[in-house]
Amino acid sequence: MISLHQHARRILSHSSKARLFCSCSNTNRTIWASNQTLQSQIETALNHKAKISTVLEQWRQQGNKLNPSQVRGIFEKLRDSNRFPQALEVSQWMAERKICSLVPEDYKARFDLVESVLGLEEAEKFLERVPENLRGESMYTALLKSYEKSGKRSIDRAEAAFKKMRELGFLLKPSPYSSMTSLYSSTGNRGKVDEILQEMKDNNVKLDSLTVNNVLRVYAAESDVASMEKLLEDWEEVAVLQLRTYLDMAKAYLRVGNKREAREMLLRAEDLKESSSYEEIMRLYGEAGKSSEDVYRVWNLYKKTRKQDNDGFLALIGSLLNLDDINGAGEMYYREYECSGVEFDVRIPTMLVSGFRKEGMVKQADNLMNKTLRNKRLADKAITPLLQEWGKPSELRILIKNLQDSNQFSKALEASSWLCDQKVINLFPEDYADRLDLTEKVLGLKEANKFFERSIPEKMKGYTVYSTLLNTYTRCYNQNVNEAEAIFEKMGELGFLTKLSPFKSMISLYSVLGKRIEIENLLRKMEEKNIELDSVTMNNVLRVNAYVSDVDLMDKHKSQWADKLKLEVETMDAMATAYEKAGSILKAIEMTTSTQEVYRLRKKIGEMGNEEYLRVIRSLLKLGDVQGAQEMYEEWEQSKGGAEFDARIPGLLISRYCEDEGDEMKVRQLLNSIRLKLNEKVIKLFMKDMALAVLIYPTMCNDTF
Repeated sequence: MISLHQHARRILSHSSKARLFCSCSNTNRTIWASNQTLQSQIETALNHKAKISTVLEQWRQQGNKLNPSQVRGIFEKLRDSNRFPQALEVSQWMAERKICSLVPEDYKARFDLVESVLGLEEAEKFLERVPENLRGESMYTALLKSYEKSGKRSIDRAEAAFKKMRELGFLLKPSPYSSMTSLYSSTGNRGKVDEILQEMKDNNVKLDSLTVNNVLRVYAAESDVASMEKLLEDWEEVAVLQLRTYLDMAKAYLRVGNKREAREMLLRAEDLKESSSYEEIMRLYGEAGKSSEDVYRVWNLYKKTRKQDNDGFLALIGSLLNLDDINGAGEMYYREYECSGVEFDVRIPTMLVSGFRKEGMVKQADNLMNKTLRNKRLADKAITPLLQEWGKPSELRILIKNLQDSNQFSKALEASSWLCDQKVINLFPEDYADRLDLTEKVLGLKEANKFFERSIPEKMKGYTVYSTLLNTYTRCYNQNVNEAEAIFEKMGELGFLTKLSPFKSMISLYSVLGKRIEIENLLRKMEEKNIELDSVTMNNVLRVNAYVSDVDLMDKHKSQWADKLKLEVETMDAMATAYEKAGSILKAIEMTTSTQEVYRLRKKIGEMGNEEYLRVIRSLLKLGDVQGAQEMYEEWEQSKGGAEFDARIPGLLISRYCEDEGDEMKVRQLLNSIRLKLNEKVIKLFMKDMALAVLIYPTMCNDTF
């Protein structure tokens, strides 16, 4: 049983055949009115796929006449109804039977049919058989058009034909120039395009729209916006620009950083209302748009004219992410994509997960990644079948990274293994490094080492792979110090010790093991190689010195790295312990991250003076214990130390009140308390010392004083 669609196609097919001769000109209609039998026979031959030439030959043998206009009429109707093989057959029969004297236009029409039905090579052979005096301008122009369609592989033959046309004086119209600029555009040959333009100028041939479009695309490919704009200024009023030209020009403007002009080109492209271009326009707006409004506008046009698909959503969400509209991208995903009914494409949530992570929205990224993995196509299943549907390898690499970041190491390893096993994908050392890292995390160090030894090609064992291998050993530090040191030494032999990573891994390992001397040796090597430490490595060094209570070296490094160092909690507590063991209780108080430790260490001091109170109160305020700092301040006021006024101590509380709490009443109370205990001279000195607080709260503090 045939389908409704097939039945409709048959009806249309027979209908078009029946109408083949119904739209003839008045002249032809008169001719055919007297030859209904011939028309009927031709229609029958067409329906039975029989040769038309046989019908015509039989018609003549029956004593009927066929004049040239009749035969040309048959030929033209067959050609115009896209029955090229039959039209070519009639053209050949007409020439062989010498029905009429052939003119250049007849040969040109036959050339077009030979090229359409039999291909360019046969068309060239036909041209060689045409008498030279009948190879008119139109035939050579048609030949160039054929070379243009054939593309850059036909450039040499096109140049030869173009040269022949020049010799024959046929280069008087824009069409051959347009074909040549199109060919040179396909190869990016700017020099040849400029030569063509100069020749057109010399021959006083005006550019047509096709040539203008071709030349603009050549200039756009080279990002020559100056030439692009000059040509556009000269010919914009007479030339009709194509969609591809506008898009290429927009890309050129983007490459030179002119987003305003790029957006103008995209607006013009948008005005053409070609729905097939909306994905690309959205992507380019993602690079050029001032806001996401442009993307939303094109998306709405897309939805009105196209059935939504994954490519559209990829363009939409990717563009919004490029414009930092993370909330809009999330809304489009949850509100439109999930409800769209299109087949699930894991690339889309993966793209959004990357966007969430870029914005520091780790919880949202993890939630979406976990939700994606719970999808009915992914839940509790291997993801390898889905990977075969993936797009670019770069997109697959993004998926692997997001799986890693979401601690989905098993699925990440599965994806990484599949990627590495594909022979058709160009792999990089980073791909093998990722798989090595995941193998250790999922299967253990032993399997990771096997993968390194047996599966990674030697040419891929570069810095990245060795650095990853070293990192796997330093993570499993209990029994692998010797192996880690051997890998580090091998990296030195290969010239790979030029970056921080391998030193960082070894210092991390030695830090845990308390190997201070080995760390100092590494620091000297880093200094010799001008390799700068990062904050993580600095903390590891400080901790190992703290663990062995080498306070002097610890202080030396801390002072040396002051500008770049960001102390971690673990480091600070280790240093506090080291300071306490060394008897530097005040330094321990300043370094600890625990208020309980501050109070404990305060008791070890015994009787305190101004300096001790200053350090304790400062530490309590730093740790957020304002109440405890106030109580310590009151203790200071009642102590012997309070007899010797130190403006820094109340200044700590006043600064805190002004900066963090904005508590004007507490500041006034504190200042009034000081006023009652000090003479006028001391108050003036205190006011001078408190200039910073006055700057912070000028009105309040001025009123108080």
